[in-house]
Amino acid sequence: MNAENINDLLVPQDICVFTRRSANFKARLQRYQQLEKALNVRDNLLQIAKRIDAPTKKLAMTFCSYKVLRQVKGIETNEPIVGPFDRKTFGNPQRLLMEFRAKYQEFHYDVAQQPEFSDLIKKIDVLASALYEHINTAWCKYTQGLRALWEVDQKLFSSLAHQEEQRKVQLRYIDLVAQFTSSTRVLPRTVDEFDTVVVLHEQLCQQREALKLDVPEEVNIFLKAVAGQGATLDMLTEDVRTWLTGEDDPSRYRIKRL
Repeated sequence: MNAENINDLLVPQDICVFTRRSANFKARLQRYQQLEKALNVRDNLLQIAKRIDAPTKKLAMTFCSYKVLRQVKGIETNEPIVGPFDRKTFGNPQRLLMEFRAKYQEFHYDVAQQPEFSDLIKKIDVLASALYEHINTAWCKYTQGLRALWEVDQKLFSSLAHQEEQRKVQLRYIDLVAQFTSSTRVLPRTVDEFDTVVVLHEQLCQQREALKLDVPEEVNIFLKAVAGQGATLDMLTEDVRTWLTGEDDPSRYRIKRL
């Protein structure tokens, strides 16, 4: 039955109702198609955002560290510890972005299927990795230079660990070293994070001065023997007794017959 046959069977009022309902159905169908297209656009854009999110976040965090450490001067050279961003070495992200934008203008939400998009993601990831390696190498060298100003062999602590004041200084030093190691394990992304490292370094320099590590050789031999199986009487020389009187408590030592 065609449309003319239907109209022949309908009275004018029914024709109006049919026409109105047909128009409503057509409008709903168009809205559904528009919604379906919008959802498809949304899904494609979400896919683009998801694929580009990880490498761009990695690059953004690395670049934050780059900006912070470009302001840090070396201990000896007084030059920035991180060299400038070299397009010849690290590539030209602006050019890649312009190529991607040109493709986006052409393909819009279907741009994810274009090779320029995959190339952009790959180049961003390569750029972030190369820049991180460049910065991290400089950061490790810088922090090693800081360590050299206060780092000591903690095995030396045992000879004076029995002294209450020295034991407190040693424990504070060990705690600060742990904090410094934790703070320098990753690149600083803010000035505050870098300032934390500087403060810890200054505190460690102060603690290093408070540590009594410059013990005379004779005294060091005597104290190591005491900490081990015991010192012999000939090790208790005049110099050792003088040092113990001035720096230690001689009364805590006992002479035993073997």
